Amino acid sequence: MNFITISQAKKDTGLSYLGNVNHSAKLIKNSKVNGQLTYGLYLAPYTISGHNTCPNSTPECRIGCLFTSGRSAIETFSGISKIKDARIAKTKLFYENNEFFMSWLIAEIKQKREKAKRENLGFSVRLNATSDIDWHKTYFKGYNIFEIFPDVQFYDYTKNPVKFMYKADNYHLTLSYTGRNWDMCEKILSKGHNVAMVFNVKKESEIPATYKGYDVINGDITDYRVADAKGIIVGLKWKRIANRDDERKVLNSVFVVTPANTNSNVQLNELELATV
Repeated sequence: MNFITISQAKKDTGLSYLGNVNHSAKLIKNSKVNGQLTYGLYLAPYTISGHNTCPNSTPECRIGCLFTSGRSAIETFSGISKIKDARIAKTKLFYENNEFFMSWLIAEIKQKREKAKRENLGFSVRLNATSDIDWHKTYFKGYNIFEIFPDVQFYDYTKNPVKFMYKADNYHLTLSYTGRNWDMCEKILSKGHNVAMVFNVKKESEIPATYKGYDVINGDITDYRVADAKGIIVGLKWKRIANRDDERKVLNSVFVVTPANTNSNVQLNELELATV
């Protein structure tokens, strides 16, 4: 396939879009709280598509991924897989016809950037909404996406600390806590970057104010991490997933923090034993 226009790309692939703005609850918050119109790209995580988009994933995040929360969870409960199938198709397109994918992605970002200007909003892009691809290493005609759009603010969460060593100036990263990488988290915090941590609380308001001496902010108020203070922990409330058995396993693992538990002397559970 050769990319011609967005409309033609939709016809050729049967997809409605690659990414979009205001198509998830967390990205909608960005416009309300931060005045940001955020373009988000949702791909299939880990190896669901046959390609590994999350090389630094852990057992807990693989089964507790937001890929099966929100609207996708509603579909799963109803026996429908439209969203899942679309994300798998987009991911395969990225790996198997990258030039077509990148041409379409660039066209969509340009289109949504113009929309933000018309609506007098800031514009930002989150390419790894449900993946952890290293976009620094994805080139289109000799340039990566950050070089193609030097005036656009990109941001992501990542479990790959190496990305912080060469990230572009217009790319904001927040390191994700896994339950096993606290030493790396402290190194990242000491350099003025932030760490995202999932807490097992019923309400966002119950996220603790501090954790191991570091200030914790409520990361569910907005998804726009660029506006956060530096050297702090971004607290996120656990989001329910479709499979309740898997949910219980993750909630009992080191990945999700119980506010009263420092996780300093945890026992290996069945998920962790599988990786030893």
